[in-house]
Amino acid sequence: MKKVAIGFITLLVVLLVVLAGIAGVSLSTQVGQNFLLNRIAALFVREGATALPDSESLRVFVCGSASPLGVTDRAQACIAVLTPEHFFIVDSGAGSTDNLNRGRLPMARLQGIFITHFHSDHIAELYEVNLNSWVQGRTEQLVVYGPEGVERVTEAVNEGYALDREYRVAHHGEALLKPVLGELVPETLEPGVVFDDGALKITLYTGDHPPIVPAAGYRFDYQGRSVVISGDSLVTDETRRIVAGADLLLHDALSESIVSTLSGAAGEAGLDRISKVMSDVMDYHASTTSLVTLADSTNVDMVALYHLVPAPVNSVIEKIFESGLPSNYLLADDGMWFELPLGSDDIVVAGP
Repeated sequence: MKKVAIGFITLLVVLLVVLAGIAGVSLSTQVGQNFLLNRIAALFVREGATALPDSESLRVFVCGSASPLGVTDRAQACIAVLTPEHFFIVDSGAGSTDNLNRGRLPMARLQGIFITHFHSDHIAELYEVNLNSWVQGRTEQLVVYGPEGVERVTEAVNEGYALDREYRVAHHGEALLKPVLGELVPETLEPGVVFDDGALKITLYTGDHPPIVPAAGYRFDYQGRSVVISGDSLVTDETRRIVAGADLLLHDALSESIVSTLSGAAGEAGLDRISKVMSDVMDYHASTTSLVTLADSTNVDMVALYHLVPAPVNSVIEKIFESGLPSNYLLADDGMWFELPLGSDDIVVAGP
């Protein structure tokens, strides 16, 4: 039996070597290159044309799980919320639009972007997500919802990319890219219910992210299922109020042990500016300890930590970050899905 297994492995290795040789020869000829290009193009187009499967559930997609602290391949803050009739994202950090496209999200039916606050890692790709959904066939202007200040930010983005829009319309034509659909529309929100069409209700609540005022978080309620997305905030009484009874909470999270250790190491290395920045961030993000206490005082079913401070660079840091977390807690990662079926208490986690 062992001889058969060894023989099979040897044959497989030889076959792979032969195939690699054929591929190498193919790449050295025009005919071979054209053949491989056609094959790759067909696979690429087929993958891009495959739509996200339909679902009757409330679904949440992590399009960005990182904070600016930490060198990582993760995108910055972005969470997508989908129902059969709705598609919104919360924040639009650097790198997140690529994840929306990789996840095959239905960009043509994107309705709006809810902004929690105006730190760069939450607004860096407002225009990128606008451009992608415009090119993919969005039929209405994209609304940017947020607290006071959203009009100023949105108008700056529109003005900054005005020439880009003009060039693209001139190149592709107004029939493909209707000019008005390339401009973002701001809408300033106050705390309370900010969207309610009878099926989906979205509630803005006030976060605590000093010195940023105002900072917002959002609760989405759909057909008996619910998700809360914090943005950046300390845990407060307002957090406890809005989270009560929620199925899923996505909250920014800071590991005090990791950040304090990094800050100390930076100081010892003479990197005083970096050390101070790391020390400063500890007073306006929710620590993992405070988030565990939050779960003790509420009945939220699952807590997914995102906007991780720092973004874990390897599995060791992930394990340290997770230390002491209850079994219904997890670290979110880019490409992760949460599905909340209607008429059930289940939360199905998939990916990335």
